[in-house]
Amino acid sequence: MSLRHALLALLDAGPMTGYELAKQFDQSADRVWHAPHPQIYTELRRLEAEQLVVADEQPRGTKAVKRAYRITEDGAAELTRWVSEVEAPQRVRDVAYLKATYFEYTAPETVRRHFELHKAHHQEQLHRWERHVAQLRAHETELLQRRLAQAPEERHEAIVAYKVHVYEGMAERARTEIEWAERGLELAAKLGR
Repeated sequence: MSLRHALLALLDAGPMTGYELAKQFDQSADRVWHAPHPQIYTELRRLEAEQLVVADEQPRGTKAVKRAYRITEDGAAELTRWVSEVEAPQRVRDVAYLKATYFEYTAPETVRRHFELHKAHHQEQLHRWERHVAQLRAHETELLQRRLAQAPEERHEAIVAYKVHVYEGMAERARTEIEWAERGLELAAKLGR
């Protein structure tokens, strides 16, 4: 259910076409909740059917129309309800850790490749999170600018601070994963002797 709430939160920044919404999702919520574009469009249709969003038709060129979605009062109430609901953290499901539990079944070279790939992935993520934190602090993202333009001044600090907190946490998580992979490489080297 989290995808629908992420879409509602994006639309709280102002009306967007499906294309704009998918683009903004890729630049924000996708960083913590991946969803392919077809899934986004399917969820958008569900939200419209449930009257949590409505679509206004706008001219597109001389003959076509595009639909710009906006959040309804019911949609805003659902978003508030969801954010206010306290949930226990989800249990871990991580294939890298599951496989690593059984690395004794494969060659040391394969183990090394697993850890190298894990490290490279999380190094890339770390750079991504750090860049995003810098962009948020500088108010450089389009979505953040739209959200701040819609929100009362007294909410601006919280809007930015919570987002920065999330992506700093993601960066910390990436650093931990990099360190884990480095220790795994050391272990593979030791056991491969």
